[in-house]
Amino acid sequence: MKGTVPQKVGRLLGNLVSHPRYVPRYLAHNVLTGRPPLDLELPWFSYAAIEFLDSWLNRQMTVCEYGAGGSTLFFARRAKSVFSIEDDLKWFELVSRQVKERFLTNVQIELCPFDFKEPVGFDQSAYLHAIPNEKFNVIVVDGTEEWFPVRPICFSHAETRIKPGGIIVVDDSWRYPRLRTNHCAKYHRTFQSVGPGRPGVTSTDVFFY
Repeated sequence: MKGTVPQKVGRLLGNLVSHPRYVPRYLAHNVLTGRPPLDLELPWFSYAAIEFLDSWLNRQMTVCEYGAGGSTLFFARRAKSVFSIEDDLKWFELVSRQVKERFLTNVQIELCPFDFKEPVGFDQSAYLHAIPNEKFNVIVVDGTEEWFPVRPICFSHAETRIKPGGIIVVDDSWRYPRLRTNHCAKYHRTFQSVGPGRPGVTSTDVFFY
């Protein structure tokens, strides 16, 4: 999150003091072992958001996500099916291998390359429109951030594919404060805390439809 180094350190220490249950996880995931969230089968979200999702998900739900990774494995263990959209070939191959090695048969990962350094034409890209023409219980807006507006654009498209009663999850939501007022959700919640694979505090927003 934004701020000077002292502000970030203060935010980190304050979050760990106010949420001591995160301390063992934070040390294990970020200091002692250094295992990436993909190996841990965890999203790169805040722990607060991960805890919410762990309690909210069930095996009848369908999930679509922009950006594959630890979240793909996490959702596959808890939902009926997961459809992931990934733009990076090497990451696509790595996550696909992890899915196969874990015998997760309810996952489909769609490779949709796009040059986010030259983002002309993104509105018509295969990446943006890779979401199947159906409704999902959960849609995750994560993935690449090389081009800043990509997540807000994906968020707007995701709103056309979410079921009533479903949720859209936006990671690194502190980067996109306008989404908190520019949405069609009934309400939203911000889950701010430390998380796996992160040196400091982050926020993950969940929009309820």
